[in-house]
Amino acid sequence: MPLRRLLRIDWDVVAGIIAALVAMLLSFMGLVSDTVGRGIILLLCALLLIRDLRGEAREIRMFDKLDVIKRHVAGLMAARQADVQLIGPKRMRQEFADFATTVYGEVRWFNTCCRMFRRQEVFDATLRPFLDNPNATSIILLCRPEERQFWLTDLLPKLRKCEHGDKVRPPLWGPIRTNVSFVLGDVDGDGRDEAMVSIIEEPFATSNQGPAVPRFLVRVFSHCDLIAPLEDMSRHAMSEFVSEEADERDRAPVGAADAAPPSRGPAAPPAA
Repeated sequence: MPLRRLLRIDWDVVAGIIAALVAMLLSFMGLVSDTVGRGIILLLCALLLIRDLRGEAREIRMFDKLDVIKRHVAGLMAARQADVQLIGPKRMRQEFADFATTVYGEVRWFNTCCRMFRRQEVFDATLRPFLDNPNATSIILLCRPEERQFWLTDLLPKLRKCEHGDKVRPPLWGPIRTNVSFVLGDVDGDGRDEAMVSIIEEPFATSNQGPAVPRFLVRVFSHCDLIAPLEDMSRHAMSEFVSEEADERDRAPVGAADAAPPSRGPAAPPAA
């Protein structure tokens, strides 16, 4: 028998069992009285019970120490986790799709470039994963007024053909004086936002006589201090920007509301 297997045997238990068997055998042979034999057996059982109780207490202390070690390791891992992650061209599509399929609730897309959805493959790689995600309830687009035409001609027709295209609300229009675009969402349903950020200028993006195409994405994790300013930017835009419906109401003629109401029935025939 290998030495390792021998070391795994609980020799205390083996010795106790052998001693109890010997005491029973001596009692049956009449070499010792029944009282002495039963006393030896009870004593061995008591010793084994005490040994097991001491072992359980030792195991409890060991598990407590392991829990403390696990908490320390988790704290160290959290401290070492990066606040942001730079995503290169080879992994952009997959990382963005992973973000879109794990987001919960409301999604806010700040500085949306509607013209980039003119290409069906771009639409399928960026916006469709949000639409197909059953946990994403709505998508709010915060856009520059210059994107209104491309919303009507390039994006809205595609949304009308999608099964869940109604998740995308009518965009909110307003001035945006930054080349930063980002998508905010609650990843994993833990109540904390994460963001996918793109910088629409060289060297982070390229433009070939058309809309800028990001070369890199920046994944901003929920524990990063940058999340708070991004949330403030999106909240400010949602409160200050106007929707298509509000814009149409603002542009309506002043006297339109005072126009005569339509007739409620056929006009009376003129008197003879």
